[in-house]
Amino acid sequence: MKRNLSRKQLEELGINRPLDDNVKIYCPRDIAEFYPVRPRNSHKGTFGSANIIAGSDSYAGAAALSVSAALKSGCGYVKLTTAPEVKNALVAHYPQTIFLRTPDLTSNAIAVGMGCGATEELYETVKNLLENYNGTLIIDADGLNALSKFGKDILKQKSCKVILTPHAKEFSRLTGLTVEQITASPIETARDFASEYKVVLLLKGAATVICDGSQKEIKTALNVRGSSALARAGSGDMLSGYLCGSSARGLNPFDACVCATYTMGLAAELASKQKTDYCATAEDILKKIHLAVKRLTTQNPSVRI
Repeated sequence: MKRNLSRKQLEELGINRPLDDNVKIYCPRDIAEFYPVRPRNSHKGTFGSANIIAGSDSYAGAAALSVSAALKSGCGYVKLTTAPEVKNALVAHYPQTIFLRTPDLTSNAIAVGMGCGATEELYETVKNLLENYNGTLIIDADGLNALSKFGKDILKQKSCKVILTPHAKEFSRLTGLTVEQITASPIETARDFASEYKVVLLLKGAATVICDGSQKEIKTALNVRGSSALARAGSGDMLSGYLCGSSARGLNPFDACVCATYTMGLAAELASKQKTDYCATAEDILKKIHLAVKRLTTQNPSVRI
């Protein structure tokens, strides 16, 4: 649903130009449609499987945050492909998670890059997924940095649906544009890249821009939910995990991005209201996801809570 924002509201969100008619801003009732009634007669396979590829010796927390969010997304299985030392640190804390040595290409959605290190090995993993996987692939963090470092044109030879989730600095590395150029025209630069590489681009910011360039007619959405509690390390890891789980349970890439950013933004608002923007941590936001989903599903009378 298109919602009008004042010029002042847009400027506070870092948008310095009026929105065109093709930019959608969603309301709670719109998001409720992404949380349909779950059939009572169902099983784990009904709700899909998500495979998180994340973590390294220095960044075990990235894997933990991604998995935590994915487990709250409503998908049936969450798998974590990670380094042995990360598995050893996390396995007792996440007994619901399936720990793997290699990616599972039978998964409905895969998210890769969070805390992995922008290595050539990771680049080869991303390349292999692009060529051989046929589900929804989310590339985040070091996955994006590896593309910038070793070559992003592999995005043009893909067999899967692709979502990229950069913040402005990561997008600067990908495009060669300065952060100032991107923040001056976030919608236009996101559309251009999404269209050229035929991907869904989720450009994170105070107002997150979501563009679907995989279709002939580019779809664009702007998420304005959230708080400055998200402006800290770990927020992107949580978003990628929740996005992976949302894709795994059946949402198309564009809708999954809209649903995940809105839900995580609302969870951050709830955490900030209780703990303040200063004190709310990633863990506090994770603990508010269920309240955000409950609030959203009450907007849809057909949803059973």
